[in-house]
Amino acid sequence: MSPSQQDRASTTIEHHDHSHPHDHDHAGHEHPHILTSREEPYVDTGPTSGPSESLVLDIGGDVGALILHADESTLGSEIDITPVGTPQSHAMHTMIRRRRAVDREVIVGVYPELTEGNYVLWGLDGEPLGEVAISGGRVSELHGGNCRGAS
Repeated sequence: MSPSQQDRASTTIEHHDHSHPHDHDHAGHEHPHILTSREEPYVDTGPTSGPSESLVLDIGGDVGALILHADESTLGSEIDITPVGTPQSHAMHTMIRRRRAVDREVIVGVYPELTEGNYVLWGLDGEPLGEVAISGGRVSELHGGNCRGAS
């Protein structure tokens, strides 16, 4: 069996609803994610020394950003965000990662480009984690702890 045949033979498909940056919506169909059996679970050793990391935030006009602070137990988790009144099934998400700041490490999820408005962050348990107001040209912050809702 050739390497490409082996890859196809070890591929599984996982279906879940959420948004992705492309030009059609997912109403009425599932969006498959291809995972290979060789894929390892997410491990974040994070930066432990060296210079701070840089992030580019495309903010200004009616576009702002959000930094979600989280506990170390949430590393590698994806946290959904939706405009208030929008179901979680139409969410965008970001991964919680360890990042190096000037004088310390932080555990955060970064939403680098959000249109001005009010948003709901969805906890790992599917419950609302909190609401946040996004203002154009500004960076908002929310402390999410273990990223579980108030259930």
